[in-house]
Amino acid sequence: MGHSGFPGPASPGQQGPSPTSWSRWHHRLHRSLLASPDLLPSGASLLVAVSGGQDSLCLVRLLQDLQRRHHWSLQVFHGDHRWRPDSAANAAHVQFLCAMWGLPCHLEAAPGHLPGEAAARQWRYGRAVALCRRLGCSQLVTGHTATDRAETLLFHLCRGSGSRGLGSLRPQRQLAPGLQLTRPLLHFSRQDTLQCCRALKLPIWPDASNDDQGLTRNRIRHRILPELEQVNSAAVDHMAACAQQLAEESDLLDQLAREALAAMGTQPSASLSPQDLAALPRPLASRCLAFWIQDHTGWRPDRQRLNQLLLSLRHPGTMAPLGRGWWLRWRRGRIHLQRGNPETACPPTTHGSRFSPAAPQ
Repeated sequence: MGHSGFPGPASPGQQGPSPTSWSRWHHRLHRSLLASPDLLPSGASLLVAVSGGQDSLCLVRLLQDLQRRHHWSLQVFHGDHRWRPDSAANAAHVQFLCAMWGLPCHLEAAPGHLPGEAAARQWRYGRAVALCRRLGCSQLVTGHTATDRAETLLFHLCRGSGSRGLGSLRPQRQLAPGLQLTRPLLHFSRQDTLQCCRALKLPIWPDASNDDQGLTRNRIRHRILPELEQVNSAAVDHMAACAQQLAEESDLLDQLAREALAAMGTQPSASLSPQDLAALPRPLASRCLAFWIQDHTGWRPDRQRLNQLLLSLRHPGTMAPLGRGWWLRWRRGRIHLQRGNPETACPPTTHGSRFSPAAPQ
């Protein structure tokens, strides 16, 4: 028995799941898709990422059952990181289920050792994007849930992220031109997907790495979230709703910052008026400074660096390191971006506030 209470993986001699009647899980997803028609548009070509765990099995089964109502084209992607001894059997399990359900399945195996979660995620999304392009799919669909969103909020909160990071794991974001990453189960909790799998008799493949307490996300999942749910049983839902609100507010601030920068006339110039920045509310000034630096250097400072820069701009003559070989300098009434050390290229004419150069990000 797996930790989910399901029997072991399906074997070729087993019968596939019987045709499913309309359940509350189907109704819930169908209703949310009707309320947000741009999430998974009717007739879209979908590539569904399926690990074999409860979230992705719930997702692909519900999508297949709703397919006749939304007229999607459905295909499945499974990425084998080769981290676990049973990874090949896991892939075969997904492939068997897809064959039993009549879904095209595309398996990808990592070419070598992937050093960590970030590298594995980058490889998986890279292969999925390439496959979407080859198949002509406009949507890569994943089974992330409200529980994942709550865990992500807590993870980024511990790292000191601002509203942009706290509002991550959005329902949809662009992966590449013409390709969206879509998460239609963000209003389901992990408990919901487990109950759905039980109701539909879906054979979950247990992933032992989810129990590895050496991974930060697993410690949040197994230690912190249960404690928070003891405080309030709806904690996951509240945190997921908070993440959504932060995402929407972050998008609004981004839009206002872009409009403010356009009004300053900064687009063709790598200089900016500190007086214009000082006239803005601090959250908006921070976004403007971040976008201005990103537009002219190709990278975005973190929240701590932006706070340091805003403080330093109170002092005429400021010369501050940004990292990656870039410096910010106040000269002739404006702040400028320079590559290389401006002290050697052009000595400052007035004293400035300085802080130690940051490590490249």
